[in-house]
Amino acid sequence: MSYLPSYPYPCLAAHTTPSTVFLVGVPPATEGRLEIYTVNVANANSPVATFYGNQTRDAFWSSAAAKTCLSYPGNTASASNPLLIIQFGEKSYFTNLFPNGNINIPTNFLNIGFLSNKLFSLTGAVGSFNWFAAVTNASSTTTNSPWTGLRFNATDVYESSRDYIISNYPNPNPILSVGTYVASSNTPGQGYNVVFDRSGSGSIYTALSSAAPIVTTQDRILTLSTPQAVDMGGVKLSTNAISATMVGSGYILDKMSDGSTRLYSINPGKSNKLETVAVSGNVPMFASNMAVTTMGNSLVTYGSTGGNAVINIFDTVTLTWSGQGLVAPPAPNTPPAPGAPGTDPANPDGGSKSAPLGAIIGGVVGGLALIALIAFLVIRSRRKPKTKEAVQQAPHNGQNNNTTAAPPVDQNYQQQQQAMVQTQPVQYQQQFQPQPQQQYLQQQQQYNPHQSVYLPQQQPLYAVPDKTAPPVIFQPATQPQEGYNYVPPTLFQPAVQETSPPTKYSQDVYVPPTPYTPSSHTYTPTTTTATPASPQYLPPDHRNDYAA
Repeated sequence: MSYLPSYPYPCLAAHTTPSTVFLVGVPPATEGRLEIYTVNVANANSPVATFYGNQTRDAFWSSAAAKTCLSYPGNTASASNPLLIIQFGEKSYFTNLFPNGNINIPTNFLNIGFLSNKLFSLTGAVGSFNWFAAVTNASSTTTNSPWTGLRFNATDVYESSRDYIISNYPNPNPILSVGTYVASSNTPGQGYNVVFDRSGSGSIYTALSSAAPIVTTQDRILTLSTPQAVDMGGVKLSTNAISATMVGSGYILDKMSDGSTRLYSINPGKSNKLETVAVSGNVPMFASNMAVTTMGNSLVTYGSTGGNAVINIFDTVTLTWSGQGLVAPPAPNTPPAPGAPGTDPANPDGGSKSAPLGAIIGGVVGGLALIALIAFLVIRSRRKPKTKEAVQQAPHNGQNNNTTAAPPVDQNYQQQQQAMVQTQPVQYQQQFQPQPQQQYLQQQQQYNPHQSVYLPQQQPLYAVPDKTAPPVIFQPATQPQEGYNYVPPTLFQPAVQETSPPTKYSQDVYVPPTPYTPSSHTYTPTTTTATPASPQYLPPDHRNDYAA
């Protein structure tokens, strides 16, 4: 088997060359060094990796952070179509890698980060734009949701932008989101965002994406429709699950209790049912660092155990896997494996999330005090002196006048409990409604319609007119609940909202200045196919870094 580099958090992406994929990762031995390889997978049992380039940025790239990488599917006709590389974390850095070897200086959105590559769905791809629905590490004070819409630019990554207002907001604590898109050369971009939660259910959102700059209070980057339920067919995904987008179809790989991989698919444009793929033959073992991408009609996976990396390929036409390390498929009733530490997208660091001891004790003491108070009031009410009328009637009746009705205090308590039960759904709904228009996103920065991101100081700046426009605060219209009837729409048109704009509404992207590199450190490109012994770096020309 040929040499394959091993990375703890890799990502794969299709290459323009047939039977070839990009492999991207950061080796733990050289933190800050982002390495890119091309891997020929014509023979899955003996893939051939060729060094493509690297970028060394100690402050940005980490071997301990999850990554995703993909091309711009709507821009494949361009000879300069780049590869988008994103690293997740508290600060989520992203860059474009171009075919000529240039790599943009990494940049990020200020004050927010993307939570996980499992909650980052491609929902549109037209021309030089990719649109995503993603979960961030900060909730908007306007929408009370961590979900946001994103638009990345193949021509200039610094012109990427995001917008918290997406009309409808999925579950704030999901385990996986899967994106699909409609292949088209015209905007608006169309697609779907399918979100799966911890209860074993899922929701489908039609996505409508805009390429226009945000210059009015009605302009949006991404709009999600009212959701429709996924027919899970008894399937409950685990937090190990990962996904890949093949245009209109989404594929999910999950780990079974025997360690093997089970494959699911969903095509939300045709059906709301999550299908279990009927694989013919053996399947790969599920790796904790498994990465997956689509390549034509195939899925390509990468995983490593003990430093040994393996490539496997699934043919969606023949329904067969190829590559090394295949095992017998799981039995139909095999349950998914419990989520391993670090696989939960809501807790990517793998730390335990136990409730504070003080809160537990306080809750117990408070509950006991409430019970004691209620018991005291009940006993006290039963010991009150009888009224004159009751005393006069007692001899006449000749018996204790015990009643089956609850004492007044008990009745009041029951009424209070009923009132609480009746009001709780309303309170739950209210806490997810947009806040008054005086409040807005704490994370938003001043928006410039012609420059959506903050450019590095070394980048040439150009004069632009000040057309700053405030955002719209979304106020959803109430709709009656209707019976479920799944009809996947092909085009979603959001209703125009009447809003009163605040003063800020867009998030700039921060790009740090390019550090000075002495001329003695100039990198001389190499043609070797082995991993370079030391970091290779050439100071960037304006916005670009050169990848050898």
